[in-house]
Amino acid sequence: RGSIRKICERCGRSFECGQYGCWCGQLGITERQMVWIERSFTDCLCRECLTKVVTGEEGPMSGPSSST
Repeated sequence: RGSIRKICERCGRSFECGQYGCWCGQLGITERQMVWIERSFTDCLCRECLTKVVTGEEGPMSGPSSST
């Protein structure tokens, strides 16, 4: 199936999406962060933007103490 080129909805950069088994599955995205991403965007984010979500720089604060 291979990777495909996508454009990050947050920053507009082009990046490779590995689809199933992509690098993004290794970043440790919480369920709350994934819900925020799904509500905020219609497609994937690049590694840099997704890392900002994982670290709490963008989107909901990460970690178990911030669950709703």
